[in-house]
Amino acid sequence: MNEAKKPTTLGQYLEQGRQEAGLSLRQLSAASGVNLMTIRRILHDEVESPSAEHVQHLVHTLELDEADAFAFIGVTPPKGLPSVAPYLRQKHGLKGDALSEATDQIQKIIEKYNGAP
Repeated sequence: MNEAKKPTTLGQYLEQGRQEAGLSLRQLSAASGVNLMTIRRILHDEVESPSAEHVQHLVHTLELDEADAFAFIGVTPPKGLPSVAPYLRQKHGLKGDALSEATDQIQKIIEKYNGAP
C-alpha cells in the first residue's frame, strides 16, 4: 500500500486499496460478494460499525492487511489459525463420525511430515 498518504479511516484505507487494485466499485462488489451500496457507504465512512464479515471480504479481495483494517473498527483478529475441524464442517459439510475421521487423518498426515505436535 502507498505510504505517501496514510489513511486515517477504514473508508480511506479500503478506497486506497481499491484504487491500487484498479477495481471499480461494481468489480469490487462482484469479487467480494458485498452489496454495492454497502461498499459505497463503507468507503465514504457512512457506516458507524461495519460488519467484520464485510470488512473481511473486502480486505481479502483487495489483498490488504486484515489486522490493519480491523484496527479501524476496533476488532482484534484472533492470533494463529483455527483447527481444521471448523473448515471441514463449513466447507465440506462434514459432521459427527465423518468430521472426526477426517480430522484424525489430517492430524496423522501433519505428524508424519512435521513430526509430533
